[in-house]
Amino acid sequence: MSLQRIYKSSLFKNTSIYIVTDALNKAIPFLLLPFLTHYLLPEDYGVITNFNVIIQILSVFCYSCTVAALPVMYYKLNKDELRLYVSNIIILNTAITVVVSVLLIIFNGLIYGSLQLSLLYQLVSLIVVWFSSLTYVNLVLWRCEERPLSFGKYQISQSIFSALSTILLVIVLLMGWQGRVYSYLISAVVFGLVSLYVLKIRGFLELSVSKKYMTHALFFALPLVPHALSFWLKSGVDKILLTDMCSLTENGLYSVAMTLGSIVTMVLLAFNNAYAPYLYKKLTYFDDNKNNIGMEKDKVKLVKLTYSIVILALVLVFFAYWISWFIIKYVYDISYSDSIKFLPYVMIGQFFYGGYLMFVCYFHHTFRTKLLGTITFLLSMLQIAMSYLFIKWIDSTGVAIASAVVSFLTFFFVAIFAMKIYQLPWLFFINKKNE
Repeated sequence: MSLQRIYKSSLFKNTSIYIVTDALNKAIPFLLLPFLTHYLLPEDYGVITNFNVIIQILSVFCYSCTVAALPVMYYKLNKDELRLYVSNIIILNTAITVVVSVLLIIFNGLIYGSLQLSLLYQLVSLIVVWFSSLTYVNLVLWRCEERPLSFGKYQISQSIFSALSTILLVIVLLMGWQGRVYSYLISAVVFGLVSLYVLKIRGFLELSVSKKYMTHALFFALPLVPHALSFWLKSGVDKILLTDMCSLTENGLYSVAMTLGSIVTMVLLAFNNAYAPYLYKKLTYFDDNKNNIGMEKDKVKLVKLTYSIVILALVLVFFAYWISWFIIKYVYDISYSDSIKFLPYVMIGQFFYGGYLMFVCYFHHTFRTKLLGTITFLLSMLQIAMSYLFIKWIDSTGVAIASAVVSFLTFFFVAIFAMKIYQLPWLFFINKKNE
C-alpha cells in the first residue's frame, strides 16, 4: 500500500482524529497535574489513586465486560435488534450494580483496610461507575459507527468539565483529595445523564427485557471477567501492596510515573479505537470469502500493518521516556522527583501493552474469550506474587519491574495464541524466502 493510499484511507483519517482528540482529552488532566502536586501531598495523591483503583475493579464487574460485546455484535444485528441489545446491556449492568452495592456494604471494612477509603467513598465510587457505564455505551457506539469526532468532542467536554470542577474544589475551595473525588462524581453524573438522553434520541433505548440478549451479553462477559480483572490485579493490587508494605507516599510517586506512562497509552488506545472496527470488518470479510485466493495479498498487508505498529510503539516509548523524565525533573514539585526511579519500567510495560493491543482483537472476533481470560488472569496472579517478593527483595521499584516483566509475558502469549486461533500469513517473510 502506497503512502498516498494510506493517507487517504479511512483508517488513517480516523486514527488521526482519535489521536488528536484523545491527546487533547488526556492533556487536560495532564496539565492539571503540576498544579495538583502543589496543593496535594504525595500521600493525598495516593488516596486519590486508591479511589481510582476501586473504580477500576467495580467497572470490571458492573459494565466493561458486558459492553465489550457491542463492537462484535454491532456488525451482526440490524437496527431494531441492536436497540434491544443495547437496552438489555444497560438493564443488566444496573442489576449487577445493585448486587455489588450490597456486597460493598457487607465487606466495606475489608476494603477500608486495603485502600483506606470509608464506606461513603466506596459508595461514591459505585455511583461514579454506574453513570460512567452509560457514557461508555454511548462512546462505544460512536466508535462502531466510525464517528471519531463525536467520540472525541464528548470525551474532551467531560475532561474540561472535570478539570474545572477540580480547580474549584481543590484549588479554590481547598477541599484536598476529597475535592478531586467529588469532581469525579459530579462529572460522571452529569455526562452519564447526557449520555442517557443521547442514547434515547438516537433510538438505542427500549424498555423491553430480552432474555436472549441479556443471556448472550452475560455469557460473553463472564469469560472476560478474569481477563479484565487481570488488568486491575496488575495495577490495582500493586498500589495496595505499595500502600501496605511501603507507604501512601510511595504509592503516590508510582502513580505519577504511571500517569506519565499514559502518554503512550493515550496514543495506542487512540489508534486502537480506529483500528479495532477496521480489523473486525476485515476479518468478517475474510471469513465470508474463505475460498477467494486473491485475498492473500490483503492478509499480508494486514500482518505488515500489525508489525509496523509494534515498531512505531517502540519509537514512541523512547521519546515518551525522555519527555517524562524532563517533566518530573523540572516541572513537578521537588517532592515528586523520586517518581523517576519507576519510569524506565513503566515505559517498558507500556510498549508491550501496545503490542498486546495488536493481537487481542482476534480473541474477541473468534469468541475465544475464555482462553484470553485464562492467560491474562494467570499472569496477573504471577505479577502479584512477583510484586510482593520484589518489594521485599529490592524496594518499591520492584512493583514496576514485576509489571514490566508480566507485560512482556502477556504480549508474548496473547500474540502466540492469536496467531494460532486466526490463520493469517504471520511469517510471510519466511515463506517469501523459501519461494
